[in-house]
Amino acid sequence: MENFSPDSVRKAFSLFMNLIEKSKISKKDEPELFMSYEDPEISYIMRIFEEESGIMVLHSSDTLYYTPRTDNRFFGFTNEELRDKMGFANNTELYLSYIIILSIIIKFFNGENYNNKIRTMLNVEELEAYITSKLQAVEAMENNEEIDEALNFNFRNISKLWLDMPAYDEKIKNFSQSKGTRISYIYRTIKFLQEQGLVNLDNDSEIYTTDKMDTLVISYYPESTRKREILSFIERI
Repeated sequence: MENFSPDSVRKAFSLFMNLIEKSKISKKDEPELFMSYEDPEISYIMRIFEEESGIMVLHSSDTLYYTPRTDNRFFGFTNEELRDKMGFANNTELYLSYIIILSIIIKFFNGENYNNKIRTMLNVEELEAYITSKLQAVEAMENNEEIDEALNFNFRNISKLWLDMPAYDEKIKNFSQSKGTRISYIYRTIKFLQEQGLVNLDNDSEIYTTDKMDTLVISYYPESTRKREILSFIERI
């Protein structure tokens, strides 16, 4: 397609701007706008907008979402932006949060490209135990320095940070604002994912992925070889 009708361009631009402004377009609330994405010419123009703006449009059965592309960034943020947003002092703390997110993906999804959702809920304590077992396995490896180099990921420092902390501290009242325990880091990460519309937390202990998260993981994530390598490494150790 090279010659687009002015009407298609206007409709595609309207859809694009509405999506950026509202973060999502639902079939129930805005059926005409949602269905316009089904038009081949409009969807083609939208793909051009996506490429030029550095975003992805996520399409589920009844909702359109947008998310920044993850090329060389983590959910569309630079490391510095994420450290500031999540209140982390350094990249080791940030990458620990990354491990938490990857572990959530592993626990909820499987398949060659993590395109099959296998559960509806994950308990925070189960997640903490899973991450602890994986990082204990990393720490016990004799070749962990080679692994860090091969994956370009500092598992050694991350493992030390995690395993040196207690799992829980009853004195802490707000785990999402603290960093002294493993559970604190999990809650801080969940808070970020909630802000991005990717997970929900019920009863302060039950993690649920949203439709947006499911669409992102099943359709688009991981979109790079390196992410797949890290996910596969964590899962198999």
